Amino acid sequence: MINGEIVFDVADTNPLYIDFGDELQPTKVVNKGDVIVLDKKAPKNRWMYKTQYNDEKEYLECLNALTDKLSSKADYINELIRKYEEVSITVYMRSDYAEIGYSVPADIIEKLSKLNCSLNFDILSYGMASDES
Repeated sequence: MINGEIVFDVADTNPLYIDFGDELQPTKVVNKGDVIVLDKKAPKNRWMYKTQYNDEKEYLECLNALTDKLSSKADYINELIRKYEEVSITVYMRSDYAEIGYSVPADIIEKLSKLNCSLNFDILSYGMASDES
């Protein structure tokens, strides 16, 4: 089974002022200095919008929906890129097995190219594949 999240993330050591209106509200905001895990403090302020998927079909639907929302705000996102240290989209993929492979259709690549932000893929495999040879 493959699942994961797609996260649009803005981060900076300075305060963040981000307003997409009602179209895109953050699913999580982290302030610099907040304790995030095991007494570790956040080194930066973060504004995150996260969407989850449970299979390849949902992955494509989520990625397409997010890129539609973001590409309609490309000028604003490019302004954020000039203003803040990090603006990125990260696709997190998790699998119980070692084999993971997703594609990014050309129409989504075209929309992403208007944004000028990083696109990252984090692949997490739990290594339950067996060698049956």
